[in-house]
Amino acid sequence: MTTQTADRYLSTAFYSQYNLILLGGSALFALASASPVPLALGCAAELLWLGIGPRTTAFRKRVDQAEDGERRAVLEDEVMSGMRVLSPEHSSRLLGVTQSISWITLRAEGQVGGAEEREMLLDLEELRPVFLRLCQLHERVTQRLEEGKLSPPEQEVADLSRAYAAEKDLGIRFTLHQGIKAAQKKIEQQGRWAELQRQVEQKLIIVEQSLSHLVGQQQLGLAGADLNREVQGIIAHVVTLPSLEQELDS
Repeated sequence: MTTQTADRYLSTAFYSQYNLILLGGSALFALASASPVPLALGCAAELLWLGIGPRTTAFRKRVDQAEDGERRAVLEDEVMSGMRVLSPEHSSRLLGVTQSISWITLRAEGQVGGAEEREMLLDLEELRPVFLRLCQLHERVTQRLEEGKLSPPEQEVADLSRAYAAEKDLGIRFTLHQGIKAAQKKIEQQGRWAELQRQVEQKLIIVEQSLSHLVGQQQLGLAGADLNREVQGIIAHVVTLPSLEQELDS
């Protein structure tokens, strides 16, 4: 156990509601009775509690469960909020991924024996908002491509090229030439969007299929170490999400 983890358990033990009530109560009782004995007994009990309590397995498990619950609640709010603005298709896909992750987590929680396994389950839970962001990115790219179909840049290039060939005025020809170059850039941009859409869709499919495969493997008795390796493999497929979002934004 690292020093940071030990400090976290110690801090939780000290700032727990019941501990502060008992410590404060002993101080008030000492004032009321005009005797330092209650305060001394309270401090002694406090030192005993801080020396033993944070080291017990039951206390650590309770602290870990409380922190995991808070973290999952934040993830749940993020996913539910994002799902409201998704298309029915992507909402259905996100719901399927959520169900797979919940099934895997519930099945594996009874086998969690250490910090590494606990962190693995939290990483698995965090796949839900990542999948949500992939769905949102896919919809944004698809919208850009659909907007391009309303005014095809290929047709714009063809129209401007005909006008350029028929025009004699050099100033107008220069303007038309600039328009052709701008339309050609739009064609290149649409090509990049189409490739980005393909990459995002591929990642969506990989996550869905990998989780489905993992559910099947768990039913066959997948070991904890193998589960961890499989989860990390799924996560490795989506680590490029920030760069994909930056590419679309640029």
